[in-house]
Amino acid sequence: MAVAVAQGIGGPVAAASRPVDLGPDGVLGDWGEAARLLARHRVQGLASPALLKAAGHAMPAHLKGNLIRATMLAIQAQRKQMDLLLQVLTALQARGIRAMALKGTMLGHRYMVRPELRLSNDLDVLVDPARIDEAEAVIAGLNYRRFLPPADWRPAWVAHYRKWRKDSGFLAREGGTMIECHWRIFDNWKLLPFDFDSLWQGRHIEQVDGVEIPMIGNLLQLVYLAAHGSYHAWFRLKWVADFAAVFCATSPEDRRVAAALAREMGVGPVFDHALSLAHRLFAIPLTPEETDRVAHAPRRAALDTFALEALHHHDASAVGLAKDRRFALRMVLHSYRLRREPGFLVTQIALDLNFPGGLETSRLGDRWLWLYPAIRGWRSARHHITHRLGWHSAT
Repeated sequence: MAVAVAQGIGGPVAAASRPVDLGPDGVLGDWGEAARLLARHRVQGLASPALLKAAGHAMPAHLKGNLIRATMLAIQAQRKQMDLLLQVLTALQARGIRAMALKGTMLGHRYMVRPELRLSNDLDVLVDPARIDEAEAVIAGLNYRRFLPPADWRPAWVAHYRKWRKDSGFLAREGGTMIECHWRIFDNWKLLPFDFDSLWQGRHIEQVDGVEIPMIGNLLQLVYLAAHGSYHAWFRLKWVADFAAVFCATSPEDRRVAAALAREMGVGPVFDHALSLAHRLFAIPLTPEETDRVAHAPRRAALDTFALEALHHHDASAVGLAKDRRFALRMVLHSYRLRREPGFLVTQIALDLNFPGGLETSRLGDRWLWLYPAIRGWRSARHHITHRLGWHSAT
């Protein structure tokens, strides 16, 4: 599957030349499972052309039809998302609000040979945090409703949410793409200390249909994607493909500068871990310097091992983790080893204890919200313990 995705991102893919048996007895002989994995990793569009070409008559007719439909749906979805992105940024720019495209549609547009095949379920926009209220009002004015945090939450609850989370979520009232409005790039701002002003200063401008679309600059983009993927244990192959696509479009000299920036920002091991995964999964060629650095990167083997396990997990998203609390606990522990600085660890603990999902059931008045971490911590510990012992949460 990685071979097929590697061809889809359009980089120098040595992986594409590997002999792969796609017949009934080959590695993808279980086509039903292959279809599930393609959807689970959201790479239907990227992988479909290569799989259809290589599999031939070995692929069942119904799956071949599904892949063709997936490719067409990816093209349609990408066009709709680009139209929506232009609409959102035009509306924000008209109000003088600084905003940038984050991940998703613009990654495909700028870095992939077939950008229309990169599938994304939502639209991510990073806005000036000083004007978050105005930005959310602009998005709501496009016939969207805010569901995270809920629109009927008290102001104190919304303030708590914004302090400990990175984005709000909007759904179209008549159906359509979800919009995530970010005021920072990570919940834990200590993971990668890029504030909005520094990202804005180093932004790259793309022109699409006469609209200027700011996005994170190339060097910062590589570091950001490495940190983003590692924070989520790379549980979607799509994220590795994003990093690999930007990596392949960046010169070795600029990659050296990006690696130095990652070390300066304290995420050097995380960056080298991303290189390791791109090389292992897609056979993306590394320079001798990069190969040596990856081989000696601290914690790289442990990070690689857990990432590969997360990639194979049946569903490591929030929905899946709600059913597999043991793996959810491992994901939480994984997030603590991305950086070794006390400030990062303390902030991560505070984030976990202040996760706002239980504010409504805490029954705390605004004056008593400072007690919420204790309530949250007790509930979380009890939930993990009951699952660890094999009891139902009702007990």
